[in-house]
Amino acid sequence: MSGTVVLREKWPVIGRHEQAAVWLQIWTGLGRAPRTIDAYARGLGEYLLMCEREGVDPVTANRAHVAVFVRELTSRPHHRGVNVVAIDSGAGWRTPRSSRGWCRSGCSTTS
Repeated sequence: MSGTVVLREKWPVIGRHEQAAVWLQIWTGLGRAPRTIDAYARGLGEYLLMCEREGVDPVTANRAHVAVFVRELTSRPHHRGVNVVAIDSGAGWRTPRSSRGWCRSGCSTTS
């Protein structure tokens, strides 16, 4: 079973939009990794579903239609949950200066 067939089973909306299926086949043919193709299919499928729901032809969609999709994406809760946080360690961009504090790389280490 080809990768495109699997994606059409996973995202039936792609099968309803021939140009979308062709676009994914092109990227598959260019040798993109399977997980990359899956991510493309997921995003494309979600966009196509929004177009169907809003009655928009995805081929002729304009900035306003894309903005609706972007607003929808930003309003969704994160798939990993609300308790996920990102912590920047700061490693690699600061060096100790003296007992007075820190400075960016390249600062003199003498007081």
